[in-house]
Amino acid sequence: MSVSDSKVIDAAAENGEELVLLISDHITWAAAQIEHLQLLQKKLNTYIRYIDNKGWKNEFRGADFSSFKIEIGFKYRPHISFEKMIEAVRPELDKKNISIVWSIEGGD
Repeated sequence: MSVSDSKVIDAAAENGEELVLLISDHITWAAAQIEHLQLLQKKLNTYIRYIDNKGWKNEFRGADFSSFKIEIGFKYRPHISFEKMIEAVRPELDKKNISIVWSIEGGD
């Protein structure tokens, strides 16, 4: 699974009182930055709905998470437009105790 499948949660793990959700992004930013950003936006919206709707309750029975982290593993360095998008929505995510972090796995 990856960022291109916007309707699927790639992976989820419990870390104490935090639910960690993972996104794998293997797509280069060189060719189609706008389309790539739109894919990420759709994927992140799916994850936020999953958190808001407590979709995790079936998988993590009895858990009551106080915070949520979305970790994105990029193969290629994200375009500055991604960082700007995250900064724009950060205040709303903070209200929901959702953080977004990312790392670069390889590539350029």
